Amino acid sequence: MPARSRSAERSSGPNSRSWDGAEVVTRSKSDESGKSVNLGASSNHLQRSNSDPFDDAGDEFLQVPGPSEAADRHDSPKVKALPTLYRFPCTETRNQNCWSETPNKMFLIRGPRYMEGDKTKIPSKQYLFQARGCDLFLTTDHSNSNTTVLQAGLGGNLRKKPTYIFRFLFPWGMLIQYYEVPLKLVPFMKMGMTREEKRELSIEGFTNAEKSLARWMVSDDPEFKNDRLKLIAIVPDGPFLVRNLVTGKPALIGKRLQVSYTYVPNQGQSSECIQICDLDISSGTTIAKKAVSVTRRYLSSLTAVDVGFVIEGKTRAELPEEMMGSTRLHQVDPTQAPSV
Repeated sequence: MPARSRSAERSSGPNSRSWDGAEVVTRSKSDESGKSVNLGASSNHLQRSNSDPFDDAGDEFLQVPGPSEAADRHDSPKVKALPTLYRFPCTETRNQNCWSETPNKMFLIRGPRYMEGDKTKIPSKQYLFQARGCDLFLTTDHSNSNTTVLQAGLGGNLRKKPTYIFRFLFPWGMLIQYYEVPLKLVPFMKMGMTREEKRELSIEGFTNAEKSLARWMVSDDPEFKNDRLKLIAIVPDGPFLVRNLVTGKPALIGKRLQVSYTYVPNQGQSSECIQICDLDISSGTTIAKKAVSVTRRYLSSLTAVDVGFVIEGKTRAELPEEMMGSTRLHQVDPTQAPSV
């Protein structure tokens, strides 16, 4: 894309095609184990970042810590930061190829008496996660790009805060949404805990929606997760064909696509933990694939596209729902996205 910089975080400069290193420890499937890839000498790169138009702190060199054994050393390996989308509004790109956080009231979700036959939906009062940024990259090898994003994503700032990542895997690339996890929910990010460890976690003072989200995050059961994760996509304005396919109706996305969940622990003092939800678009139904194909074709001409997530409340004790988070894309052109 013609001018990419930091979103809510700081950005990087030109794109590079070679990065290494990330440690994936726990996946939701019990028969899978993570791999540890150490940074080699070839990954010692410096990349000057560009300041956000609203940030007067000046440019700086980005340093992304490597594995835990090197995180506290002064000679920690450095990787080249990936370019990341601007945050809207952005005069430099004329408000194109950028992102913002969707107004929460755009989403209608289940109210407190929904399970009692009321069926009333209410505007979301808040987001449980705050949006950190959004990226769009071109790639045909998602396995290799995984370590790339974990080390240098979000302009090199990904590991500075506990983050939940939703990653849409297309045959041609990936759309990534980054959300900051509040401190009260960070202990629930860890997957693969024993029953004793889970019993020690406290949900005292949580709202019903926060309790549902906490149970969902800490679960290692992909079927449980897929049965509750809902995606809501909205096109506020655009061609009829797109609005007809993207209606704003919540969808249990795990029932339509192959979804996997991964936990990446923290790696030293400045590397926070991450949980990833991968949504494989290529595995979807014919209707889903058609919707993605049409949306990609018209994406750059759409004023806005909203993509949000919510954990479904199935009982009175899990209501009212609250949106996990959402990102609005502003005229993002996939044909101009950088390659990784």
